Amino acid sequence: MDAIEVMMDREQGLSRASESLESEESAQQISRLSYEFRTPLTSIQASLGLLSSGRIPPNSDEGMKLLAIANKNLERLLRVLNILEADQGATVPLLSPQALERMRLELDLRQAIPTAETPNSSQGLHLVYQPIVCLKTQKIIGFEALLRWYHPQHHWIPPTEFIPLAEEVGLIHQLGLWTLRSACWQLHHWQQQGWGKDLTMSVNLSTLQLLQVDLAAQVEEICFTTGISPSSLRVEITESLTIQDFPLSLQVLHQLKQLGIQIYLDDFGTGYSSLSRLHELSVDVLKIDRSFVSQKQWELIRGIFQFAASLGLEVIVEGVETLEELNQLTALGGTKVQGYFFSRPLNAHQATQLLQDNSMDFHVSSATIIASNTEIKSGNAR
Repeated sequence: MDAIEVMMDREQGLSRASESLESEESAQQISRLSYEFRTPLTSIQASLGLLSSGRIPPNSDEGMKLLAIANKNLERLLRVLNILEADQGATVPLLSPQALERMRLELDLRQAIPTAETPNSSQGLHLVYQPIVCLKTQKIIGFEALLRWYHPQHHWIPPTEFIPLAEEVGLIHQLGLWTLRSACWQLHHWQQQGWGKDLTMSVNLSTLQLLQVDLAAQVEEICFTTGISPSSLRVEITESLTIQDFPLSLQVLHQLKQLGIQIYLDDFGTGYSSLSRLHELSVDVLKIDRSFVSQKQWELIRGIFQFAASLGLEVIVEGVETLEELNQLTALGGTKVQGYFFSRPLNAHQATQLLQDNSMDFHVSSATIIASNTEIKSGNAR
């Protein structure tokens, strides 16, 4: 091969490499453009779908918020079009690396949620269960179901990251129903194994889920399909519901109550709750936020106990991690607790073993609490 042939081969190689790079950049740009158009269009479609279905009246506060969301996304589409029309030949950096990574995470989350076509394919999504313990009976009275996501590349994605993402991109209702259905099936399985019909399951609800006017009907269908009594189910809401989207949320909560489902107010003390709205929400149980325990705010906890008793509400204290904390809460009159002192959140097999082995074995005396609980590491915590 002479020098001219070598030079020609090199030029052809460089040309092919350049074409490959251009093709890759083009594909990436198309992906970015697709995201920039698809995301706002999906939001607009969801908002208009709720309004046109009659589920949410257009003139209501919720309807006006949906219209505002649709209008905001329409403005985003127009901005993208203006950029493209201003310089059609340029490669427009529409997305930052962070935004592109968020786009990939959204796509992965969409694929992770099982559908009717793939009901058993969760792609890393699964539930863990943390026991709720009654100090009077010294028994596990229920579990709180907590959602976890193990991503193939990023490993554990915290709920504080993927739950807001699901809310932002319109996946929260689908994700919430899958969580509820999975938790109810697990409760049915435990009850079938003879762990008692009084064992309960608590499931967290997003604020946006309570804007679905047919939520109660869907929950009723899930209870019927999984064979559990609605009275075995607990739904946990946060204090933000008392100041956001209150009228529609209140209607949905009352429908759930009519089914026999109890309402837990989670993370109590970290938000804003007026006496009148607590009464309107028909809350059954206050769950004291773990921060009160970790900061040893014992007098505040005593005040919450007294406050709840005056309203006829029960109290569950979260975040109990040490014997000292348990002693303090028992002295204050606490009867129901939850936390690492008893168990970390466990997968279904580990939680079943906890029930089978009766490893939640502790004794409460007048001044001493002796607890023996083999801590089962679940690899992830709430």
